Amino acid sequence: MSKKQVFIFLIFIIAIAAFLRLYKLQSFPPGLYPDEAMNGNNALEALKTGPPDGGFKWFYPENNGREALFINIQALSVAVFGNEPWALRGVSAIVGILTVLGLFFLTRTLLGNDRTALFASFFLAVSFWHVMFSRIGFRAIMAPFFLVWSFYFLWKALVYFAGIAGIFFGLGFHTYISYRAAPLLL
Repeated sequence: MSKKQVFIFLIFIIAIAAFLRLYKLQSFPPGLYPDEAMNGNNALEALKTGPPDGGFKWFYPENNGREALFINIQALSVAVFGNEPWALRGVSAIVGILTVLGLFFLTRTLLGNDRTALFASFFLAVSFWHVMFSRIGFRAIMAPFFLVWSFYFLWKALVYFAGIAGIFFGLGFHTYISYRAAPLLL
């Protein structure tokens, strides 16, 4: 398969992933889950208070405690796009799309096979659980994103990118509590 063909197929897969994650994001799923609403409240609070009184935090203790990276990115989205449910969920959608892209690069790097990498990224692009979590404003969607990209850069670190792998892997700890098990995967 030529590089041009691989590129065309990859663009097609990313377009599928984007369509499934962005189409009618403002209306489906309807309403907000309580955790999404709490993220929105924290995002608005971060924007309203700002430094030095509060603003963006490293950890939000409300709602049984949550790592802050996702909420802080949602706050930036709300600041740019307004206080809308889709502004909260758009962060998940973009993270989901970038995870599909990252899986292509990781699979190609690990297996050295473009065809297998295209299949892997396609299956993730249409995977029910990944599409659904990419359409809901939960921080859990960032765990696969950071795992895929950190393992990609970790593998590349054998030659070039040790620092980038460490940054991606470290930022992953600010996404979701189950990410704490990620060192066991190494």
